[in-house]
Amino acid sequence: MKVVVDGTELDLPAGTSAIDAVFHAGRDVPYFCAHPYLSPVGACRMCLVESGSPRKNPDGTFVMEGEGEAATPKIFWFPKPMAACTMQATEGMHIKTAKTSEVVAKAQSGMMEFTLLNHPLDCPTCDKGGACELQDRAFEYGYGASRFGFDRRHADKHYPLSDFIILDQERCIHCKRCVRYFEEVPGQEVLDFIERGGHTFIDTEEGGLPVGFQGNIADICPVGALLDNVARFRGRNWEYDHTPTTCTLCPVGCAIVVDARNGRLERVVAGENREVNEMWLCDAGRFGHVFASEDRLVTPHIRVNGELRPATWDEALDTIRTNLSGMNGADLALFLNADSTLEEGAALEAFASQIATASVDHWPRFGVNVPSTATLTDVASADAVVVLGADLGEEAPVVELRVLEMLRGGVLPNEFNHGTAIADLRLVERPTRRPERLAVIGGESRLSGQAGIRAASNGHNALARLMQPDTQELRAALALLEKAERPVLILGADVLGSADGSFTNRLNTLLTRTGAKVLALSAAPNSAGLAHLQLVPRAGGLDYGRLGQARAALLSRLDPGIRAPGFTIVHDTHLTRTAQLADVVLPAVTNYEKRGTTVNLEGRLLPLQQAALSAGEGTDLIQTLTALAGALGLRASVRGLKSAQALLRQRLNVDVSQLPPEGQILPLGPTATAPVTAPYVPQLWKPRMQPIPERRGSGVPSRAERNGMWELPMHPGTVQPGGDD
Repeated sequence: MKVVVDGTELDLPAGTSAIDAVFHAGRDVPYFCAHPYLSPVGACRMCLVESGSPRKNPDGTFVMEGEGEAATPKIFWFPKPMAACTMQATEGMHIKTAKTSEVVAKAQSGMMEFTLLNHPLDCPTCDKGGACELQDRAFEYGYGASRFGFDRRHADKHYPLSDFIILDQERCIHCKRCVRYFEEVPGQEVLDFIERGGHTFIDTEEGGLPVGFQGNIADICPVGALLDNVARFRGRNWEYDHTPTTCTLCPVGCAIVVDARNGRLERVVAGENREVNEMWLCDAGRFGHVFASEDRLVTPHIRVNGELRPATWDEALDTIRTNLSGMNGADLALFLNADSTLEEGAALEAFASQIATASVDHWPRFGVNVPSTATLTDVASADAVVVLGADLGEEAPVVELRVLEMLRGGVLPNEFNHGTAIADLRLVERPTRRPERLAVIGGESRLSGQAGIRAASNGHNALARLMQPDTQELRAALALLEKAERPVLILGADVLGSADGSFTNRLNTLLTRTGAKVLALSAAPNSAGLAHLQLVPRAGGLDYGRLGQARAALLSRLDPGIRAPGFTIVHDTHLTRTAQLADVVLPAVTNYEKRGTTVNLEGRLLPLQQAALSAGEGTDLIQTLTALAGALGLRASVRGLKSAQALLRQRLNVDVSQLPPEGQILPLGPTATAPVTAPYVPQLWKPRMQPIPERRGSGVPSRAERNGMWELPMHPGTVQPGGDD
């Protein structure tokens, strides 16, 4: 369709909104309430434009103006400026922005004046300063001075909505982004407007915001009204070093931006990857970063006379050389955390081959590997999803949001008959979801309350019972898969962790029968990638669960709480339980400080970038293995990131150093498997991640707390440091 913006004719697809038409034309229009992942609401009234459209005669021809060949369709203009975010562009529409219309410029300046009417001048102390949409738009579209001299409205400036989110009620401009976010994305009606007019304020139900995805409202708030309490007063936006990277706390692989200042990780915010997390992030990924800068192990330690003491790298390597000199290379077991990068995995595999050890493993992992054929976009666009043996909130939280996105089927409420002869009105405030599209079988999940079909089943026989259902609920779940056009089956730890040798054949039979795609939740952020590199025990080798049988072992960022009987080397970021038992402890870096590649649960290659954090003498596993090889009198075949990436290029036929921002799907196919002897229970929040010191003893929110039943301590009257009390 043809649309004209400020005299520029555009050819746009049908359904384009007026505000998007303005942006397509290269023009600008201010807005506060609009958001690319939320429905339009027109609350802020800043995106005003003049608009008009041609009108048709009863015979279907356009009303024309002018004579002969110079005649053109007459444009009938709306009498007042209209909100561009809620208006759909139509064929022949003309739009004028503030660049060409004095009426629009005056209207937008007036709306800005109203928005600033009671807004406090907190910019020097506000965390949003320098990244505030209101600051920018007030400078671009507002008046230079206010005409109102009366005292502004005053409200609570330190009102805790939860342990993680602080509300400054004076700064709120009532854009309703946060309210719409909770209603539309996680589907939790926990935040809303209270009162009316100038008395309006935002508040939550008693007990505070539920743990899960609450931190996203701090990202989408256009002003400094909703603030991340973990990062509050840590620095100004321009003082941070911003590093786009990938979150490795769960297998989803969300895009994040790590903000560091003076070598400390101060804040994590969501990045945008439309194929993975859109622009949402779970609370663990956002707030659980304090371990990266607290109590870090910054120097090697060696055991002398039964006690660990700080040492130099040379002293640590001498100790390793002395204690391993009487052993064969095959006596050394190599175990690494499954969130390690592909490059680190390639280096470990090469080192294992060099010393001829069969005891190689990554943890956590499952005893069976099921390559995913569904993407997260497939989940969101499916017409049926069956979740089998998964606790998505614990294993892969953002997958839960994509399932909820699938449930938003656009079902409208009943029509309201207003007795109007000229229009049929249909009011939509909170469109209902489509629970009949979702079945949850076994496991524990917040999605159970959203599912139309719920069935209990343990992981060992869940798949077999689904294929040969013995209850009405299981029969309904199987029928859901069979009748759908785009079905997706999601497999969780409860099923994959107890799978036997016949599991893969049964699964393939079910997928062929129903035409469903499968999304298998990996045990860890990069376990799919490391399994593809064959990092599992070779014939005769020990797995991670048999660490106690190894003569010597290297443990990279794993904390089993036991040691190898002979000699133990721990490579970790903190002095963990296992590190305190080790003979040599080597400092490591966190995944925030690495360059490399990870593989998420879709099989998507995603890049990691190195944030500007101070790690002392910590090294990644590639550097550690290079030093270890030197201590053993060997020259490591993989000595750095580039050589590891060159090896991966040969193995994967992909240049991982040149990945696009959204990553690249890697068809993994069959990967190496090995029996698992160590138990695995998914746990998203680790004790060291807890940002609230008094909660670190017990560790993490309980399952009831994650489901929104957390009784949060509320102290609205407590004066906190900073601000404008």
